[in-house]
Amino acid sequence: MKHKSLLNGIEYAAVSRMEAKLGRLALSLLAGLVMIFGITCATCAESDISFMRFVKTANDEGHVDTAIQTYRHPSGVEVALIGAVHIGDKGYYVALNKRFTSYDAVLYEMIKDAEVDPSELSGGGHPISQMQLGMKSLLGLEFQLEGIDYSVKNLVHADLDPATFSKLQGEKGESFFTLALQSFFQEKRMIASGQLQSFDGIGLLMALASGDREHTMKWMFAQQLNELESMMAGMDQGVDGKGSVILRGRNEKAFEVLDEVIRQGKKRIGIFYGAGHMPDMDKRLMLRGFQRNREEWLVAWDMTRD
Repeated sequence: MKHKSLLNGIEYAAVSRMEAKLGRLALSLLAGLVMIFGITCATCAESDISFMRFVKTANDEGHVDTAIQTYRHPSGVEVALIGAVHIGDKGYYVALNKRFTSYDAVLYEMIKDAEVDPSELSGGGHPISQMQLGMKSLLGLEFQLEGIDYSVKNLVHADLDPATFSKLQGEKGESFFTLALQSFFQEKRMIASGQLQSFDGIGLLMALASGDREHTMKWMFAQQLNELESMMAGMDQGVDGKGSVILRGRNEKAFEVLDEVIRQGKKRIGIFYGAGHMPDMDKRLMLRGFQRNREEWLVAWDMTRD
């Protein structure tokens, strides 16, 4: 009996270690999903407007959608906030490319130098790019840099260059690691208080081993959207509580470019950024006298079975 008890203890410890490893893997994949959806904003939950939704249509079928929220200024200028998913269905990017042709200018996000061609970055070595590419393969989806045609003349770079981004982060003592760590502790506090459900590591293992892995993984992650927003709630506050460079700093740059294209006489403008950036941009437009005009939704992940 003593040997049996000892064996049970060893088995229990082994299972506990496996569950802990699966939990860490789940958190890593969730972090990857955050980078895909562009959800890095604490104000998402506080906002009265949505830029992403999960719609369940059957037992294990549904779709993830992103919004195009359009605003109009009394001067006649119209600005559309086009929420982005960084990996999605091929048809999603086809629809976006077609939509972009209707704007005088489309401002897009990408931390790069002005002379760098976005198509050259699709296989980039940055950890975030590598994470997104890994998730693309895991979920059987298309990568934004491969699906969007950045060569068209009306697409305008509206983001920080790497040197400025690094400088601003350094001044704040901010890095992706410090923000991720801040977010990790936020997630742990919310699990402990019952506000958030822990991601199921065993369920993740079963999904990875499923004969229909791509659909099962997409379905599993799509249901985590609300939890992801909460998990990353600390990111946009930054390490100093005054706003992160990764979200608010880049939004400030985007609006500097917006002011410039408006001065150039552009009347119909799109801003194509990660969905997590949009609640802050919504507030910025309102402060400038814009009013919400209309709302449209595009299917980014179609999880309908054949």
